[in-house]
Amino acid sequence: MHTPVMLYLPLAQRNNAFPWEVFHDTHRMGTFATQDECFRHALRLADSLGRRTGRRVRLKVEGDNGVWETVDAFVPGGVEA
Repeated sequence: MHTPVMLYLPLAQRNNAFPWEVFHDTHRMGTFATQDECFRHALRLADSLGRRTGRRVRLKVEGDNGVWETVDAFVPGGVEA
């Protein structure tokens, strides 16, 4: 079984023009003005990465309390393992 691809969505950074960001490892994959735009981009990216690699893609989303929640964004074949 392959290790899932992880995309990280940290809490918005105050005082930034585009405070919402998506990261793959340490690579910034996009910056956005709203959380909704950020999530939509992360889901499109997850679908693209998952289809290209055939691997599960998970989003790690930082909550207001600093705790990270993991969400499956793409599952190959659409079936849970």
